[in-house]
Amino acid sequence: MDNKQIAGQFFNNLFADNDKAYEVLADDVRVNWPGFGMDTLVGRERLREFMDRGGPDKVLGMEIRTLVAEDDTVVAAGNIRTERAGKVEQSHFADIYTVHDGKITSLESYMVFDKSNDN
Repeated sequence: MDNKQIAGQFFNNLFADNDKAYEVLADDVRVNWPGFGMDTLVGRERLREFMDRGGPDKVLGMEIRTLVAEDDTVVAAGNIRTERAGKVEQSHFADIYTVHDGKITSLESYMVFDKSNDN
């Protein structure tokens, strides 16, 4: 798999087939959401625990508008519709993946929640 496919395996399977999503993460992957006031998560299992506790109940749809790879860096930008506690939310994201030896070693995700969520 090339780096685009590796990143795609992660984001296309997150919340749908988590085992398949997490199999392309390095054991010591570093994940951060700048602007959310949280520490960087370190480790595949730490990310799994965080997403199981704080992630959406399900993903209703996702669109990747931009997917660019150069060397070890993959950038994916798009939007995602999720459901949490019966409420549908729309978000926009730009994710930056670093891939080494077939595994994602870091992910920095910039998310913006759509104004329509306030209705």
